[in-house]
Amino acid sequence: MFYVIHAIAIISCGAAGAHLAWALVDALGWTGVGGAIVTAFIGMATATLLWAGGVALGRALRRTK
Repeated sequence: MFYVIHAIAIISCGAAGAHLAWALVDALGWTGVGGAIVTAFIGMATATLLWAGGVALGRALRRTK
C-alpha cells in the first residue's frame, strides 16, 4: 500500500506541474520547440516543489519518516 500511495502522489504532482506549465506557456502564447522546453522545465520544477512540500508537510505532521 505504501508504494501505491507514493505512486499516486507522484502522478498527482506531475499532473499538477504539467497543467500549470501548459497553462502558463499557453497564456504567454509561446509555441514550438522553445515553448516545449519551457513547458517541460516549468512542469518538472513545479512537480518537484510540490513533492518536496508534500514530504515536508508529511514529516511535520509526523506521517512519514
